[in-house]
Amino acid sequence: MIRYTTEMVFNTNIVEEFKNTSSIHGLSRFGGPELYSRRKLIWIILVLAAASGLFIFVILEFLHLSHNPTITSFTTSIQETIDFPAVTVCNLNQVKSTVLDCFSEEDKVEASKTFYALSELSIILEHFGLRSTNKPIPGDVLYSCARNHSHQIGDMIRYCHFKQELIDCNDIFTPIMTELGVCYTFNKDAQMVAESVGETAGLRFFVNIQQDLYFFSSTIQAGVKVVLHDPSEEPLPSLRGFLVGPGLSAGCSIRKTKVITLPSPYGSCREVSDRLSGIGTYSELTCFKHCLDDYLVQKCGCRHLFSNGKAEFCDSQQLMDCYAEYQKNISRNSDFLHNCSCPPNCETIKYETSLSYAAFTSNFIASYLSNQSILPNEDYLSRNFIDLRLFYNSMIEEATEEVPEKTVGSILGTVGGQMGMFIGASILSIVEIIEFFCLLMTKGSQKVANSKRRKLDESTDHIDETENTSKM
Repeated sequence: MIRYTTEMVFNTNIVEEFKNTSSIHGLSRFGGPELYSRRKLIWIILVLAAASGLFIFVILEFLHLSHNPTITSFTTSIQETIDFPAVTVCNLNQVKSTVLDCFSEEDKVEASKTFYALSELSIILEHFGLRSTNKPIPGDVLYSCARNHSHQIGDMIRYCHFKQELIDCNDIFTPIMTELGVCYTFNKDAQMVAESVGETAGLRFFVNIQQDLYFFSSTIQAGVKVVLHDPSEEPLPSLRGFLVGPGLSAGCSIRKTKVITLPSPYGSCREVSDRLSGIGTYSELTCFKHCLDDYLVQKCGCRHLFSNGKAEFCDSQQLMDCYAEYQKNISRNSDFLHNCSCPPNCETIKYETSLSYAAFTSNFIASYLSNQSILPNEDYLSRNFIDLRLFYNSMIEEATEEVPEKTVGSILGTVGGQMGMFIGASILSIVEIIEFFCLLMTKGSQKVANSKRRKLDESTDHIDETENTSKM
């Protein structure tokens, strides 16, 4: 039996060629003249140490890259026109006291208990617990009465000006149902733009909160909640916005900012701006509100009078015994908080506000309007009226964008710089190394094949000689 043994044969000429001509610094010193003692050994140690340092720094670079680092850039641009935000105004009182006229004498007490249970006053004075005693009032009846006895736009919003032009408030404000009842939104169709800065280029209107008609409501304050938001979004006045009380003139200067964040693997924002239940585009707050509504519907089997959705409205007994109780304790419910996942949107428009206040009118003006029978008395303005002015303070649009810290170009630049610093190598040096190993493998394979061929020839010759000897 013939046994063949193979091993890799290194070509001395290839190694010498690579060592003497490589662009990697220090390799040519391996075969150079021995100008001083142990020169070759010293250069071998130096090259290996530099190569090790390069390897360590490259590994650290890629470990840093694995954490998907980001940086935040801030840019500003001057605009000729800026889109005006949607402005939603909500009276802090959801239903007027006249709502009781909607019910029979038998149901008035039940209706009063229901609205009390849903109000903030019941939370503050919860030891005065009220429970349903009469026959429950159907949810659709409660909703219809609450809707019909909300503050109407003609009575609540007065004297609207946009860019100093007097406009009918009914033409520019649209009613919308929110968690604070019926509110009114300006610029819902996103058609209004600001062309300059200052109060004369913005929106101004008066609000009569009709405090004499206040009833049990979600808050105990008197005034309005104002929300500035993108026209495509829900206003969500229970989660954002600012309050303005009666008797005040409020100036609100606006600054528009666009915030762009990165999705996975850099962050956890949501890329798709889809619609939730057909109402408004996705946002973190919108998601949370819908999550809350779904949770309460799941627990009670019905929805609040001012909640959107397809579930039936809760009757008076369900509102008092179930809905109000779960709503009070929602902030302490860990299951709801853990199960409600609402990542922020990857691109968000924010309207930053700066507010300033003054008394709505001087005593002289209040006295004059009262004497002219325009107002019933001098205190009416301070108890009911609000002057709101909203305007841009700059035509500069700001953008805050999150971008990857590392790109392909920056990674190549960093690694290339480290290669040049440690071993003086470049991309061509890597090509030289690849060529070197390819030549070694190719020549080595040829030598192995030649060795096998020679051994086979020698074996054949030996067999022929044996046969010839036998014949002789």
